[in-house]
Amino acid sequence: MSAMTSALPAPKPAYRTLLLLAAVFVVPFVIGTSLFWSGWRPGKFVNHGELLQPPRLLPVSGLAHPDGRPLPTSELRGKWLLLMPVDQTCDITCQHNLQQMRQVHIALNKEQSRLQRVFISSSASDPALVKMQQDFPDLIVASTANMAWRSAPDVSGQTIYVVDPLGNIMMRYADPGDMRGVLKDLERLLKYSWIR
Repeated sequence: MSAMTSALPAPKPAYRTLLLLAAVFVVPFVIGTSLFWSGWRPGKFVNHGELLQPPRLLPVSGLAHPDGRPLPTSELRGKWLLLMPVDQTCDITCQHNLQQMRQVHIALNKEQSRLQRVFISSSASDPALVKMQQDFPDLIVASTANMAWRSAPDVSGQTIYVVDPLGNIMMRYADPGDMRGVLKDLERLLKYSWIR
C-alpha cells in the first residue's frame, strides 16, 4: 500500500493556476492602460467623415424660418442632424447634395425617425428658401445672419455635418460627392449610440 501511494504524481501547486488566471485578466488591462496613457491611436479609422476634435456646440440662437419666425436651436436637439450650411444661394451642386441627403435619410429605413435634415442659408432674403421648403417638405430650412452660426459650422463650401442629439457638431464631410460614406457612418452611429 505504501509503495502504491509513493508512485502517484505529486499534485501541482495551486499558485501556478492562480498566476495563469491573473495573467489572462490583468495583462490586457495593463497593455490597454499603457497604450492609452502613451497617446497611441490606431493609424486607420473606419469612419468616412472627419471627426471634429473637440466637437463644437451649436449656437444657442440666431436661426429663422423662411417666413421670418425665429427657430430656436433647442428645437433641433433630440435627434441626429444632417446639417448643410451654405454662404450663397443654393446652386445646382447644392440641390444635388440636398437630394443625396434625402436618399441617405430614406436608406436608413427603420432608423429614419432618429435623423433630421437641416439646410441653413446665410442669406435670409433668398426667395429660393420658400421653394426649397416646398420641394423638400421634411427638410428644416432656416436662414441666419448670426456670426456664431457662420463660424461654428464652416459655411464657405458645400460641407455636410453630422450633429449629435445633444447639439454637438461632431463630424464633417468636406467633399460630400459620394454619400455612401455618410450613410455608412450614420448607420454605425445610430446602431451603437445610446442616445435615442
